[in-house]
Amino acid sequence: MTSIASACAKSSRSKLRSEVADDGPCAYVPDVSTPSLPELKTIALATAHEAGRLLAQGAQMKVNVSTDDDVKMQADVDSEHLVRARLKATGIPVIGEELGGDASLFDGNQLYWVVDPLDGTYNYLRRQPATCVSLGLMRGPEPVLGVIYNFTADKTYLGVVGEGTFINGQPHTPAWVDKIGDACIMTGFPALADKSAPAMAIFMGQVSRYKKIRMIGSAALALAYVGEGVADTYYESGTNLWDVAAGLAIIKASGGYYRLVPTGKRPLNYDLWASAKEEWTR
Repeated sequence: MTSIASACAKSSRSKLRSEVADDGPCAYVPDVSTPSLPELKTIALATAHEAGRLLAQGAQMKVNVSTDDDVKMQADVDSEHLVRARLKATGIPVIGEELGGDASLFDGNQLYWVVDPLDGTYNYLRRQPATCVSLGLMRGPEPVLGVIYNFTADKTYLGVVGEGTFINGQPHTPAWVDKIGDACIMTGFPALADKSAPAMAIFMGQVSRYKKIRMIGSAALALAYVGEGVADTYYESGTNLWDVAAGLAIIKASGGYYRLVPTGKRPLNYDLWASAKEEWTR
């Protein structure tokens, strides 16, 4: 299989840049020779599918925590235990939404997994279809690969930086629009979001430039939609790394751009723009 480095050298995607960014044309491409990139892709895909099957077949529907604007279910925990058990074979550390991890990995230079074992938990509880398993592999602040498995639709998104994006195993090139006035922005409000009138005024100022605004309740799946090209931008203030790590890899692999800005509110919490065009991330 073509290595990620050689693929980058051959691809126009090597021009890609992000906020945490690189200087040389392939500087963002990490060395993942051990374990090999093909092995990591295979493990990530198999793990996401197994966790998705667990959830699709009906994991425990017990609600462990319910707040004014969020729920945590036993299904989240059970899925993360499964994911961690399968990823253990890689010898690579894991940061997960339910069981945590070492936030300092983002500032380092080693590989680590960032997983959301069930993104769209409230959707899952209410039997709404926008739910998924999200597995991202990063090296420091840079995405390497991402798998998002929409188990309701049995649809798998795989993004490998330097190689491209694949949907259900087939190479895919997004058909983004050229003008912001024709574009669709995906967005959302995370738990603990500021919904005061001043905050909403700022929010509307950001999103009203777009032709259409969509919210589906899953940051990971919304980013997959942008990577696929059925939407053009994703914006969220105060999102967590596990919600978006896989999606960032898909965006970058698709030829898009992102800007990730720490909020300072808590570790691994960011304001995020991800888009078809770099100027739309500003």
